[in-house]
Amino acid sequence: MAADDTATNRNGPHPSGASAAGRGRRRQWSSRRRAVALIGLTAVVGLAAVLLPRLWTATPEPVYLALVTSQTGPGAPRSPEIARGVRFHVDQVNSTGGMGGHPVRLLLYDDQADPDGARRTAQRIARDDRVALVIGNTNSPTALAAAPVYAAAHLPFITPTATADAVTRSPWAFRATYTNSYQGSYIAAYARQVLGARTATVLSSVSAYGTTLADGFHRAFVSAGGTGHAVALDDTAGQRRTRQLQQALKAVREDAGKGPVILALPEGSALSTLAFLRSHGVTNDVIGGDDLSNDEFSQSLAHSAQERARPGSMTGHYYAASPQLADSLTGAALDWATDYRDHYGSPPNWKALSGQTAADMAVHALLRSDTPHGRVTVRERTAVRDALAAMNTPSRALDGVYGDRVYFDSSRSLHRPVTFGVVQDGRTVSAPVQLTESAPEHGVEPAGGASTPRPAALGLQQIVYMGINVNTIGAFDTKESTFKADFFLWLRYTGSDQAANIAFTNIADEKFALPPPVRQAAEGTMKYRLYQIATTFRAPLDFHRFPFDRQHLRITVQNRTQPTSRVVYVVDRPLVDQDRAEALRSGQDVKESVDGMPNWSVHDLSLYKAAVGSTARLGDPDLARARNGVYYAQYVADVTVARDVPPFLVKNLLPLLLSVVVTYATLFFPRDPRYTSTRVSLEVTAMLGAAVLLTNVTGSLPDIGYVVALEWVYYAFMFLVGTCVFISLAGAWLQEHDNVTAWNRLARVSRIYYPVFCLAVLLVYLVHFG
Repeated sequence: MAADDTATNRNGPHPSGASAAGRGRRRQWSSRRRAVALIGLTAVVGLAAVLLPRLWTATPEPVYLALVTSQTGPGAPRSPEIARGVRFHVDQVNSTGGMGGHPVRLLLYDDQADPDGARRTAQRIARDDRVALVIGNTNSPTALAAAPVYAAAHLPFITPTATADAVTRSPWAFRATYTNSYQGSYIAAYARQVLGARTATVLSSVSAYGTTLADGFHRAFVSAGGTGHAVALDDTAGQRRTRQLQQALKAVREDAGKGPVILALPEGSALSTLAFLRSHGVTNDVIGGDDLSNDEFSQSLAHSAQERARPGSMTGHYYAASPQLADSLTGAALDWATDYRDHYGSPPNWKALSGQTAADMAVHALLRSDTPHGRVTVRERTAVRDALAAMNTPSRALDGVYGDRVYFDSSRSLHRPVTFGVVQDGRTVSAPVQLTESAPEHGVEPAGGASTPRPAALGLQQIVYMGINVNTIGAFDTKESTFKADFFLWLRYTGSDQAANIAFTNIADEKFALPPPVRQAAEGTMKYRLYQIATTFRAPLDFHRFPFDRQHLRITVQNRTQPTSRVVYVVDRPLVDQDRAEALRSGQDVKESVDGMPNWSVHDLSLYKAAVGSTARLGDPDLARARNGVYYAQYVADVTVARDVPPFLVKNLLPLLLSVVVTYATLFFPRDPRYTSTRVSLEVTAMLGAAVLLTNVTGSLPDIGYVVALEWVYYAFMFLVGTCVFISLAGAWLQEHDNVTAWNRLARVSRIYYPVFCLAVLLVYLVHFG
């Protein structure tokens, strides 16, 4: 029997026609399996293209930073805050890709708060050729001991918190805070201009910190016409300590002017000294240095036996100088502080902020110097040092979390004003009156000596404690960019009532007038006013990520007449410690949420101070101290709201999804010329329908000049349908030319291409929008 006439298997011969049909069915089934396999393979390749590069990319070699703190010894209680500030910033850098793709690694060292230990630690670090820059040491004695070692190794270092002037005499030393001479000048000015003192008594430790702070105060106070006494206290105990305290008490009592007592002491010594003075009837004002401005020291004062027996005996008439207080944080700093609190469970103090700033400036110096990863040479360490030294004017400054651009002055220390705090409910809050200095012109370094810059002319600044407690946020209109807010607003202040001359800068109701206070009171010199506001506000909205967008609905309060040189609004301290859940409860009913918006949810509420103004003084001779122009204090309540995405997508994308399915079904129409017009008409109808749906979906948006995220979905679908129209027309042409093989291939490719395209769009959105 001829091979072409029969087909034989183990069951016997079959007619050739049946065999051909079987082969056809097997080829068809094989083609389907190949198509399914190709679709699956394409999906796997798509996923691999997105995910595998992340898994297979070799870990880049890290860039190393040495961090030296006092993990043990006398400085141990405060060092963790500094280390946390540094580590938190480094983690943020690494989470965004590191330095040019290279992760930053911290090498941790303990100097044991001992100069000899600091010297030995510095020698170890200097021999490590991985290290191009050091952050540390964190107190003046250890920084002074380590500085010559770093200089000999041509290794730059930034101390976050050591304030003794001599620390930065080495050209390889930098400081992320101010000097004691600078701080002492501010304290002297505060004593003279705010407290009206003509005399003062300085009690200082015999350490580098205490002696330089005392010297800085004494020089500035005497030059301003003041007089006083000075007593040095060491760390001894027993009878010697008692004699020193008696000597200090005698000096204070001999001060006929009853001037303030300046404490240039560490925390433990300052607490016992102040307790001794208060127990012996000393009621003078007391001003502590930056070491005494943290909340832990304020809590020690508030919880002391004397304070419990006589409230106000320890916390009253007490002031502390600080580089930064929590209630005066601005937007960027507040965001950082909130993230820090969420991560560590407690808000950062100024030492954590200094640690963050030191790390920030260190990373920027490494980037600007293009320091390679791995082993570094003296030449590369020198380049890092030069990059740090170049951050020496406002025009070369760095945008930091302090709110202002940060840069090094002529002593290679951070140029920052000194903030004065008082104790309130065991917390350090901004004092009702501050000092403000005239700022240099843009690009000009502040005037001052080559090694000990001093603040320029200082003026008095009224501090207003302000709070906002939101009752309801509702009536959010995205097309008009408006929302309605009902909230309580209060002010506490001393001095001129001009501080309460406020207006809302983004109010939508032009006829709105500030209502009378629902409550006002006075306690001593402190005045209190409470308002309830219910009106409509405008908000600038950003729809780039629509409908995955989050919007910031801001209520901005501004003084009508007084510039920031005279009035500044700060967050009332109880609100600083308030967690998110508490902040989002209604002020009228704590059981209710502030969220009164359908299809939106309130996620966060931030309160912070700000300023706005022009770069001109407008010819006003009374504004000579204005910061390069006229700036006005603002207070911002920033409510973050997010769209409820799932119901929005179901409502607005379900018709589009049906169009996707219908359009895909047209690719399975049989090979018949009669179906061509039907396919094209369905595809064109789907495209026009998508355009109508897009218009309806974006109809709630205002006129904007950019493409939002959801529009890209519709544009992608229109492009996909357009290619389907092309495929249908191409298939019709192939039919006319009776090219069955090419038509079948085109049909298979189109049926694979369509879901792969949709999957690729979905993957892009998942990667980009989470």
